[in-house]
Amino acid sequence: MKTELLIRMDNLKLEESYGIMRDAAQRAKEAETPLLINFSGGKDSSCLVLLAQDLNIPVELNYMISGLELPGSIDFVLQAADKFKMKLHLIDPVIDYQGDFAYWVRRRGYFPARGYTYCSSRLKLRPSRAYFRKIFGFKPLYRVNGVRMAESPRRAKLYVGKEPIRKDKENSGHYLVQPILNWTGADVKEYLQERNFIPPKHYDDFGVSGCAYCPFYQVDIYHRILNEYPDLDVYNNIIALEKEIGKPSVAGNKFLYEIKENFLANREEIMAQLNSKEIKNKK
Repeated sequence: MKTELLIRMDNLKLEESYGIMRDAAQRAKEAETPLLINFSGGKDSSCLVLLAQDLNIPVELNYMISGLELPGSIDFVLQAADKFKMKLHLIDPVIDYQGDFAYWVRRRGYFPARGYTYCSSRLKLRPSRAYFRKIFGFKPLYRVNGVRMAESPRRAKLYVGKEPIRKDKENSGHYLVQPILNWTGADVKEYLQERNFIPPKHYDDFGVSGCAYCPFYQVDIYHRILNEYPDLDVYNNIIALEKEIGKPSVAGNKFLYEIKENFLANREEIMAQLNSKEIKNKK
């Protein structure tokens, strides 16, 4: 009886997501603009693509280049767009807006951090708005994203009670569409497995999206990435910026160059501790 109830709940959740996608697709059609999916290649945004495929809804994908990507991220997005035969918009903050990550760090004089994550607006939101205004002017745009409340207590508080389709306060004339807002991590995993979709390996290896650097990352994430990519260009460039402006780039007022030096000097011990912690968390 319990198993049947869980299956029924999962089906209801999926039907809710289908309904949101259908509604958004109809609104986009009336606005004479495509339904756009913010596609990072990660697990959550991959679910959005598959939902559209399930319903045979025409969509276009957009990927916002940050310049902070892990190796292979953009290649995976290109391959996925080709596989699903969906138009892909690649949005570049240098071409479509004002400058890259280094430009904004120098201009601000400090790195982004919790509470002032200007990297998101300057590298993604504003370039995206500028890009699509060149194409569609001020027509309404419906943009689907893979935000889920279960991802963190912060997101649960931020999105509780929100309508799944609503005006985007960051972009005038745009609408947010969030069809998997109520999904859990287990829902995402099961849905992808049923459809034989395999996201890039770094989502399992590091537990993060496509960016190698983020103001919200803890030191453990940097350790895992450094273990795989000890001479990553993204980190080398950030370390050079740290030395140039004399400010730390990592949450908790930490310098990435110190994290890297410590990791490389104590790699085996640090990875043993991380793997032990992971085993305990799985029990």
